[in-house]
Amino acid sequence: MDVATQANRYLLPESPILSLVERDRRWAALRKMMERLDLEALVVFGLRGRERYEGYLSNESIEGIVILPLRAEPTYVTWTYHRVTRRFPANMQDTDFWIDDVRAGPTGPLIASVLKERNLSSSRIGVVGLDSKSPGEMEGIVPYRTWMAVTSTLPDARFVDVTVEFSKVMVVKSAEEQRLVRHAAQIGEKACEAMLEVTRAGVRERDIYAAIMEVVHKNAAFGPPPSLIISIGADDIGWAPPYWTYAGGESRIVREGDLVQAEIFPAYGGMETQMQMSIAIEPVPAVLHELAAITRQSYEIGLAAARPGISFAEVDKAMAGPARDCGCWTLTPLIHSVNPLVLVGQIGINIENVPPAMNHGGARAIPPFNDMILEPGMVFALEPDACRDNHRVNIGGTIIINKDGCEEINELPTQMNMAG
Repeated sequence: MDVATQANRYLLPESPILSLVERDRRWAALRKMMERLDLEALVVFGLRGRERYEGYLSNESIEGIVILPLRAEPTYVTWTYHRVTRRFPANMQDTDFWIDDVRAGPTGPLIASVLKERNLSSSRIGVVGLDSKSPGEMEGIVPYRTWMAVTSTLPDARFVDVTVEFSKVMVVKSAEEQRLVRHAAQIGEKACEAMLEVTRAGVRERDIYAAIMEVVHKNAAFGPPPSLIISIGADDIGWAPPYWTYAGGESRIVREGDLVQAEIFPAYGGMETQMQMSIAIEPVPAVLHELAAITRQSYEIGLAAARPGISFAEVDKAMAGPARDCGCWTLTPLIHSVNPLVLVGQIGINIENVPPAMNHGGARAIPPFNDMILEPGMVFALEPDACRDNHRVNIGGTIIINKDGCEEINELPTQMNMAG
């Protein structure tokens, strides 16, 4: 069976979208936040950043910036007109675009021009993306020259970064958003099924990659950067996109005794979900069974702990127990919010146990990012990993906090799977 035929077997029957009611709810929630923080406007940078913050206001991504005044309609700014022209074909005329005022040109001067036009030159203005922290973007996403153009043109404006406050509004999902989260997570579940079907000894990494991404794209989803992570080998603790996706050359071949793992990031309608799929090829080394049991225990602890009224930090601490107590070390967070990744658990439990040959000076413990009391509508990736020496197992899926605890959306990637 070829990849395209396989992908068609994994198509979901519906393609839900967000309504203008949801748009109005988001804008109202952000304006309430602005009033609380004494802001006259928000400048929300999306650009090519991983979180695409602009999309929360616009329901599209044109690598731009949204300016939302407290008491006026928003303006959408982008760097080039050809990001706007897709609105014009006849087959797009039934689309409900969320923002009518769209402008193209050098973004720094355009932002300043819009703020001047709205009589906001001397106002207190919130900025999203200036001091944001996201995977690969730990020092914000706003280009230096763009920001200098804004501040030099508006010397009397008072700008304050509100990325965390903005993200905390985003992280609690409405009923409409939760529907899209479930849809995205089911796309991921189907992608895991496709991965399990194709993964076996003798298959190349590229074929596994193609099988996963074909299912994601066929279902009108995409993968935020880094799109897809794959590791192959019982001793491969690397956690990055395949080397050949940039360098070229042949991809690796799966062999007997290998562990094939993938982090899949299906995002649909602006709702990101994550799955950590793990497939062990017989004969499986005993250490992988041990690590699989530790990660599953951590996952179950997370499921039991995640409920309204508990803090994110408490859930993260509870999930750390199995790896910590067994002397395992961890490479990635055990839990984090999606999307955005405003709540991120600790990284580097027992990091002193990293083998010396694999420590190039960057292995360090990183404390959790931010904390909140959990409430219904929050979405998290439960993704425990455990490492011993140069072996690593990573499992997990997406959950939604509800009034009674949490809703587990994924099943297949929440334990290590076996393949002959």
